[in-house]
Amino acid sequence: MNNTKMTAYSIAISGLLSWQLHALNNEGNEGNQSLTRRYCIIPKDKREPEFVNGVSGDMLKHIQAEHLHRIAIESTLNLSEGGKQFHPDRIGYDLAKELPVFTDRDTDLAAKTNKVLQRCSMSDLEGFMVTVKGGQTLKRESVIEFGAVVGLPTLVKTQSYFHAKYGPEDPTPYNVQVSSGLYATVLNIEAFRIGYNPHNFSYAIDLAERKKRLDALLKSVLYTYLQPNGAKRNTNLPHPDYFEGAIAISTRRCPAPMISPLEESYIRQIESIANTLNRLNGEGTIHLLTFESMADFAEKIQTAIEQTQPWESEHAEAIE
Repeated sequence: MNNTKMTAYSIAISGLLSWQLHALNNEGNEGNQSLTRRYCIIPKDKREPEFVNGVSGDMLKHIQAEHLHRIAIESTLNLSEGGKQFHPDRIGYDLAKELPVFTDRDTDLAAKTNKVLQRCSMSDLEGFMVTVKGGQTLKRESVIEFGAVVGLPTLVKTQSYFHAKYGPEDPTPYNVQVSSGLYATVLNIEAFRIGYNPHNFSYAIDLAERKKRLDALLKSVLYTYLQPNGAKRNTNLPHPDYFEGAIAISTRRCPAPMISPLEESYIRQIESIANTLNRLNGEGTIHLLTFESMADFAEKIQTAIEQTQPWESEHAEAIE
């Protein structure tokens, strides 16, 4: 990839991640036994489904939102009061507290959505849904989408380990589920939607502000994989020792290709799809940044931040 600036319509990441000795995916406890999250997948070469442990997309999204919140404060991005407090309702918190979000002139969904997008970068990037006075429902789908992180069959293992909690009385025995292995992860970013108001088919913020939000979003993705917050990290901090994959960037109205690492040839397929899309839609439609380690991933995210800005158009986008 050269140093030419490009516009990003969508960005997709497909990666194979190694986490050793982690307990990020505990669903709760049954007696003195912790329970790990398990998913059923059906490999193409198997007759029967297989159960593997994994981490939900909800968990990854929450981790990413936490990092984005810190970055937004550090970068002085616009935040509602709910956004500043990392309240789950974001702009909904401001409305529930009857803070001055709208004026009497903001009567339709287009005007109200504009105000929300201008006021709160967290609401813009992470999505929200709230009912306002008059029965109108303001909602926005998240700009970033995560799939569940799922273990590769035969390449992930969960074991139960005995522990004892010591106190002034007799120790309390309990068992902790700890997992190690290779995991498939995918995510998608609809960069063109940053600051976009679908009710009047225009952008509520200028390109410079949209660029700041895209940079913060990409940085939060990097931090998500550098520091995957989750359960039992006080004594089972994950050992991340490997990360490979591809970052695909689409510069036209075309999805960035994404293939799950559950398929062994996923990088080769992504490269082939990118070449096909470039032939169909013109050279430069898809740019690929492949990485072979966590350090390489960090460098490629830096490259994406330095060379991309959000795609924009004066024509309507058929979304939401």
